[in-house]
Amino acid sequence: MKDARIIAAIPTKAETCVVKNNGIFEKFSHEKILKSCFMAGAPLWAAEKIASQAAGAAYDGVTTKEIKMWVYDSLKRVDPEMADKYLRSNQLRVRTARDTIESFDKSKIEKTLIVETGASPELADKISTEVWKEVKKLDVEYLTAPMLREMVNTKLVENGLETLRRKYTRLGIPVYNITNLIKNGSRDNANMIHNPETVHKYVADEALKQYALLHMLPNELADAHLGGDIHIHDLEFFAGRPINCLQHDLRFFIRNGLKVDGTGDHTSVAGPPNHIETLMNHSGEIMLAAQQNMSGGQSMSLWNVFVAPFAHGLPYEKVKQAVQMFIYNLNMAYAARGSQVPFTSINLEFTVPEFLKEEPAYGPKGRLMGTYGDFEDETRMLQRAFTEVLLDGDSDGKPHLFPNTIYALRKEVLKDEFSEDLELVHELSSKYGTAYFTNMLPSYRGQMSNYMGCRTSLSDNWTGDWEQDCFRTGNLAYVTLNLPRMAYQSRDEEEIFEYLDSYLRLSEEILMLRREQAVSCLDDYNLLPFLSQDLNGERYYRVENSTMSFGFVGLNEMLQSFCGSGIEDPDSLKLGLKVIDYMNGRAQELKKDTGLRWTIIQTPAESTAYRFAMLDQEKFGKDAVTQGDVGAYYYTNSSHVPVDTSLNLAEKIRIEEQFHSRTLGGHIFHAFMGESHSDPEALMSLTDKIARKSDIGFWAYSSALSFCVKCKTLMKGLQDSCASCGEKKEVEWYDRITGYVQQVGRSKSASGGWNAGKMQELRDRRRF
Repeated sequence: MKDARIIAAIPTKAETCVVKNNGIFEKFSHEKILKSCFMAGAPLWAAEKIASQAAGAAYDGVTTKEIKMWVYDSLKRVDPEMADKYLRSNQLRVRTARDTIESFDKSKIEKTLIVETGASPELADKISTEVWKEVKKLDVEYLTAPMLREMVNTKLVENGLETLRRKYTRLGIPVYNITNLIKNGSRDNANMIHNPETVHKYVADEALKQYALLHMLPNELADAHLGGDIHIHDLEFFAGRPINCLQHDLRFFIRNGLKVDGTGDHTSVAGPPNHIETLMNHSGEIMLAAQQNMSGGQSMSLWNVFVAPFAHGLPYEKVKQAVQMFIYNLNMAYAARGSQVPFTSINLEFTVPEFLKEEPAYGPKGRLMGTYGDFEDETRMLQRAFTEVLLDGDSDGKPHLFPNTIYALRKEVLKDEFSEDLELVHELSSKYGTAYFTNMLPSYRGQMSNYMGCRTSLSDNWTGDWEQDCFRTGNLAYVTLNLPRMAYQSRDEEEIFEYLDSYLRLSEEILMLRREQAVSCLDDYNLLPFLSQDLNGERYYRVENSTMSFGFVGLNEMLQSFCGSGIEDPDSLKLGLKVIDYMNGRAQELKKDTGLRWTIIQTPAESTAYRFAMLDQEKFGKDAVTQGDVGAYYYTNSSHVPVDTSLNLAEKIRIEEQFHSRTLGGHIFHAFMGESHSDPEALMSLTDKIARKSDIGFWAYSSALSFCVKCKTLMKGLQDSCASCGEKKEVEWYDRITGYVQQVGRSKSASGGWNAGKMQELRDRRRF
């Protein structure tokens, strides 16, 4: 497989091409060899001679390992110490605990010994020197951080330093890191609070990440992730929980009842629900149970349509109370991975869609009750009840952060008949900014589209069957490409697409491995019992219809680097569209070649945009084009315009709408609203224009909020103090991360739950 990828990656050009360890090619560089020889201390004459000899011996497809050994052998004949220095900095590479590949550096061992064990500088130098002597003897291309740590531990024991060894030893992750987690927590996921469960999760996650990188992925694929060419999301779930997002079919449980463990062997079994309250309870339990088998978000579409038969004949207040119970249950089931509430979404309809009106409707005890077209009034009542409960907020007046509530806009909805319902939803947008909108009017839409999590999406464009394409399946996984890095390394447009092709091939191989693991977990290991539960010979989760997606980050910075101007420039935008079209073309080829469902997604990139930018600043220095500032660099999310854009909202829409039809695996448009309260009627008018006159498929009006814990006052904007009581310390900030609204932290002095890059992006956001 490696040979095939290498051959495919090398262009048919006269220049000599070198194959890197991860399978990606680069042009042979005489200057790189000169520089590496100088860095090792070689004189000019020796460096020139060695570089020229390497150039003469090089051939198309030569590996970097071969070149390094030529240089090392030549330097050894000049000066063995020079050769050793070269070996340390060029041949011996270390896969670090922070997901990077770095040259071996003895001083880093010294520093960790001093910091983690309290060793003196003299002792640290002695131990690290002994380790280097052992490392030199090894005929290996890579060392890992765990291997080096164990070598250091060996030397500590040999020197009688058992107390220091106990501080330095590794328990899945270093003792020092576990101590730091207990004291300070982590900011990789803004949805997680600092408590014992999150500590357990992060410790387990680190061990499972290492397992995936060392055991499940070939070296070249692991290297591509560690080096920052691509990002493999949810590495900690690659082995045991490889399925990302899921769209439920509530009718399955209305007809068949509920087994939360998937089998009924270890928990109580519930039959088909008989009352709306029971169905509300089951709806929450379904999501909580499925979360144990999944790594990402989950959703229920057509929710109020499918619940409607249970509301027949009931007074509005009873229906609203049942809906309230469901929403509170989702926000208070603090038992998902690492002590989170389940990451949930509900897709609501304003009316029964035409394609559902003649579909059989199932009600209490799973009985057939006519068709869904018979329950128009109940469908509208449930939508209104859901929206009113969200508008009320919780007992403190804070917004309900889950479920993500997504309102479907169809042609028949944009009429005066639904104006009151639409106005109520826009009151919700004005107050909390938590509502999302799905636009079903653009030409690329079919009868059905739904969204899960932050933006992952399904449409009835796979087989043309809305049930098969959109229910009981979801996004299996996605891998994100570092677009700016391609520009930094390319001299012309042709080279950009050569790099793009290489990165896509790496991602394709990773996604296929993940799919194989998902099938094994479903069918062979009995590891995902809820998703594997069987009814009449059919498994609940339809893995055959799940999507595998190519994501991307930093299109704007790629264009800035290569074209001299970003995505806001019409000429640069043409290349940006060409890049995403190329990715779609590759996805279409893979559909034909594999028979599987491939899509393009605007990656949420809560942490990836920060990770890529920080790695590229370190690797490319002043050539890297990033947003943010020192220690808090970030790339612009996917194909969005920069968050500090000077464009008006209409201009922003005109640029970003062009990518929504090209990213059917998932997309979002953010309208970051200002500190004043938006007028619901004005927002309604804007929604009408976006739906009727643009190709924007999914969007939200995002509002920054502040909440005073002391006096329970909710304020617009990120406020340092409470406008009512003057409180400064206990003021919480809320805003949308990349998809969902979440608490940021408390006051500007607190870094909160967001990483440094995301916090910087928050400060940079221009509000409309």
